[in-house]
Amino acid sequence: MDFVLPEGLKPRIVFEDSSLVAVYKPARMHSATGLGEGDRFAWVFERYPEARLESGRSKAEGGLLHRLDFETSGLVLFARTEEAFLSLLDQQEKGLFRKEYLALASSSREEFPEGSRPREGFPSGVAEKAWAAARWGQDLGAQAALLRAALAQRPGEPPFVSSHFRPFGPRGSRVACLEKAESRGGALTPVYRSDILEAALLPTSGDAEGGELSLGLRLGISRGFRHQIRAHLAWIGLPLLGDALYGGEADARLRLHAVRLVFVHPLTTLRCILDLPGLGFN
Repeated sequence: MDFVLPEGLKPRIVFEDSSLVAVYKPARMHSATGLGEGDRFAWVFERYPEARLESGRSKAEGGLLHRLDFETSGLVLFARTEEAFLSLLDQQEKGLFRKEYLALASSSREEFPEGSRPREGFPSGVAEKAWAAARWGQDLGAQAALLRAALAQRPGEPPFVSSHFRPFGPRGSRVACLEKAESRGGALTPVYRSDILEAALLPTSGDAEGGELSLGLRLGISRGFRHQIRAHLAWIGLPLLGDALYGGEADARLRLHAVRLVFVHPLTTLRCILDLPGLGFN
């Protein structure tokens, strides 16, 4: 099994029609304009001025439908019409806007994210004692085997990590995972879920002859919270490579890449799947 993450690619248009435009965002580039160094998405609005929608979350974001972290690469979707924006915003609220990612993770004994309650989490469909033994023994092979077994046992229901979230740390720079909901202004924090769709042990260096191993994962979310996948993986003892904020091992970049978007097209009402070609498990 091979796992491919792009390096140093420039932003580019992946898909466009009268309602939407999908853009590839490289790592270390902001998703929206006006955010300082690394801000290079202004050209989207220059090329598609109609995407500067009044109904957007802010003037800087316009028709941007979802963000990726500064260090995360992959697909970002913009709406070109008010109708498309509102339709897809409604799909997001209902959990019908699906995003899939590739990730490279390492095993860790550290208790991350800090401030989480309980202090460690577990993927569904996996015996907690077996997972804890693999985690605290830093046995990445055992963790991969447990995830693959869970995938094989229930092919229609992949193992997942779920939690509530709350901001944590200086100026809320990171998030903490919560097993129980907290009240915010009278409203309970919702549950966010990260599905684990594939798992494979891979050479970190790309050298099949040896070296350090990492865990290649394909993940899916239907509702997203800031840092959701990063925090969920760290909580179960699998922080992403290059993710210093959540206890990951040092690497050239954060190893998280958005490769697929699935939604109902706002104009045709057909199921639409947008992929980044040539990237993924082969």
